[in-house]
Amino acid sequence: MGSTCLVSAGTLLLALLAAPEVSAQAKLTATVEESGLIRLSRGTTALATIELNAHGPEWKHAPQTDATAKVTDLPDRAGKQAVGELPIPNADGGAIRFTETIRTIAQGLRLEYDLEATAAMRLNGLQLSLVLPVESYAGHEVVVSRLEADPEIIGLPLEPREQGFQLWSGEGAKIEVAKDAEGAVTVELRAPTDVVVQDLRQWEQQVFEVRFPAIMEDQGREVTPDDRFHLDLTVTFPESITLAGP
Repeated sequence: MGSTCLVSAGTLLLALLAAPEVSAQAKLTATVEESGLIRLSRGTTALATIELNAHGPEWKHAPQTDATAKVTDLPDRAGKQAVGELPIPNADGGAIRFTETIRTIAQGLRLEYDLEATAAMRLNGLQLSLVLPVESYAGHEVVVSRLEADPEIIGLPLEPREQGFQLWSGEGAKIEVAKDAEGAVTVELRAPTDVVVQDLRQWEQQVFEVRFPAIMEDQGREVTPDDRFHLDLTVTFPESITLAGP
């Protein structure tokens, strides 16, 4: 009997010692896909995506998963760079050529996007999006800090709102999503820019979107190969992050 108790206690002790190790294995990872899209995950659980995307005429969506890109390591393995083209639907073969630079920093990433059109075309939208699953972020808040005004606090609703899918739009310099929660994400922009917070369930997508638009116009905007767009921001988390990908 005594021997049996000793073995049981030893087994329990080993289980308790192993528990922190199992938990520690669920690390936060940013995985760069071949298109340049960045997927954030903890272990096998998907958390969010960071995506360059666009809208051609008639708001035809061009997701980054449609892009063709080459991803390489930066010198000294300080990050990765994706160089490629995102084809634009309804644009007679036009595309957005992009250079996406991803550098690791303390507890996050620094992202730079340099964009140009390959041909003259009309765009309804050109943006970087932080895409958040409803199941993980509904009920949390987005806090948008502004340089010359009080912060805006936007609730991410549990159910879609009847009055529309756009929750807020304006200019922001710092965006905190689910502050103090396990899935907290903070975006800081090198210079204040337009910010749009949307609930895309109306469009049969179970996600919220924090959008940073270079172009967002109902009538569209004509762009040419002479036009250049640049976005520079950091994305940070309450913990360290591992960068992975091709």
